[in-house]
Amino acid sequence: MQMRRMTIGRVTSPPSDVDGGFEIAGTAVPFNKLSHPIEDGVRSFRERIQPEALTWDDRTVLLTQHDHRGVPLARIGSGTMSFENTAEGVRFRATLPESRADVREALERGDLPGDVSIGFLVEDDRWTHAKKGSMRTVVAGHIVELSLVTAGAYPDAHLGK
Repeated sequence: MQMRRMTIGRVTSPPSDVDGGFEIAGTAVPFNKLSHPIEDGVRSFRERIQPEALTWDDRTVLLTQHDHRGVPLARIGSGTMSFENTAEGVRFRATLPESRADVREALERGDLPGDVSIGFLVEDDRWTHAKKGSMRTVVAGHIVELSLVTAGAYPDAHLGK
């Protein structure tokens, strides 16, 4: 398992009117890169996402560990998170609430290693099957949430450059 560390810092110009927030940024989705094997209960497969295949909206949130039960850490609609398509993938920037010092500390200590993972709805995909396993190529989908996780599906989805 590859461990990643990130550099994070105090926001000097936070988005919207968030005062004293803590900013993180990185790659939410790398384009045309293979995921680790994903278990879906029936079979194992690998996945890749085509460039500009994903959309998002004002309801897209930042969570930890894909847990929808708590208060989101950031939201596009509130101006505390943003996404943009680049040649390499979907990049994100988010300002964590000052009240979530636990998340900040976990990131600084490496307890949360900087991996991120998206929760998304697949709108169109293409499958290929071979003796070595199956491959899903996501052609279109919608990001519902981005999560800070302990182990993400994509090695190149993480905080930092």
